[in-house]
Amino acid sequence: MYKIRKIITDYLYAAIGSFILAFAISYFHAPFNISTGGVSGVAITMETLFKIPKPISTLIINLILFAFGFKTLRKSAILKTVVGIFMLSFFLAITDALTVYLHSIGMTFGNDIFISTIFGGVLVGLGVGLTVLVDASTGGSDFAAIMLHKIIPHIGVATFILFIDTAVIISSSLALKDISLMFYSVISLYISTKVTDFILVRGDFAKSVYIISKNTKEISTEIMQDMKRGVTGIYSKGCYNNTDTMMIMCIVKSKEIPTVLEIVKKYDRAAFTIVSDVREVHGEGFKEVENVQ
Repeated sequence: MYKIRKIITDYLYAAIGSFILAFAISYFHAPFNISTGGVSGVAITMETLFKIPKPISTLIINLILFAFGFKTLRKSAILKTVVGIFMLSFFLAITDALTVYLHSIGMTFGNDIFISTIFGGVLVGLGVGLTVLVDASTGGSDFAAIMLHKIIPHIGVATFILFIDTAVIISSSLALKDISLMFYSVISLYISTKVTDFILVRGDFAKSVYIISKNTKEISTEIMQDMKRGVTGIYSKGCYNNTDTMMIMCIVKSKEIPTVLEIVKKYDRAAFTIVSDVREVHGEGFKEVENVQ
């Protein structure tokens, strides 16, 4: 019963996030050709230049990227990502029609591109945050960044995402022959990134998780194999019953906390789990250690 409820909740979050993202693109960004990078930015430009509908170009590009990058996803995220890709294109078709209707009854911002920049950025960040929060995705530059990272591993995924989004913004501005769009797009991208970070990490870089359970072996094995995160065993003694036990500790990114908790609940719903903030982490999967001369 719990698994069914969890599945329904995850897909509901993904659907709401996809709709919010699609509405932000159709209603706020597309009318002014504002881009926050990624596939949506390319789709907006292609629609303006070549009259290719955003739902179609978004679906095709995302499916191509998914075909090359799906092996980098966890098994639990593959189906959610496929559904997310189709949901985004589906909702783009709906929100495009909704935007036309809203404009027909006078619900527009006129020529106020700055309002569209701000509110569009907020909604893009909210939509992406809600989707990623349940380990889903709507495609985009993430796949391209992951593939480039595999080719050039010494450059981080986040750096590649930033590079791709920046390249899309610059290219869109040049293709549309309007450099001012670059300014508004960068502002919107910055806002959307901050909103997404707030939803996923709430201002923290990482989390430490301490787990006390009778099934620590199974829990630690799945965290290491499925999440590719290191786990440390700490010998401890329960003072109440005076028994020796093993407590496990791992450091994960904040957006990975829901996945860790699901793994714990899968093997032991009575497990005692402590989650605390970590301000700075150096090592594989986090910040690189700087060389000291």
